[in-house]
Amino acid sequence: MIIAKNDEDKRSRVWNYVTGITTVLIIIVAGYFIYQGFFGNPLEGKWKHDESDMILEVDDHNEAELDWKNLIDGKDVDVELGYTLDIKAKQITFTVKQEELDETAKELGDNVTTSEVEQAINSVLTTFNYSVDGTELTLTEWDYGDQMIFEKADK
Repeated sequence: MIIAKNDEDKRSRVWNYVTGITTVLIIIVAGYFIYQGFFGNPLEGKWKHDESDMILEVDDHNEAELDWKNLIDGKDVDVELGYTLDIKAKQITFTVKQEELDETAKELGDNVTTSEVEQAINSVLTTFNYSVDGTELTLTEWDYGDQMIFEKADK
């Protein structure tokens, strides 16, 4: 209607609104990406180990979930882990609470002990240097240099 009446003042006002709103949206989106790039958790997401049936899901609240298929006597182990992330040093340290080990052993059945669960997931309970290259995560054990390579899993 504004175009048909050839009302330049109204068109100019509408154009100012449109450009103002799009500018604000562009700034918000750019701010989000800048924040994620500098302050976000680079390990956040679901990662599948390339040599085993281990899935490591890292969230942004210092919690991770380790889901390892057929680990103990053909049973799946699903454990909540805590982690400490040092972005500057590119290091991550995984820990597990004793209550989580007890709960997991209880879920697996009477013949599985807490120490068996801890021994089974012991390879993850250490400090790693990490490297993220696209969709590949490499965790290198801090002490001995052993590596675990993960691929980003679809959500």
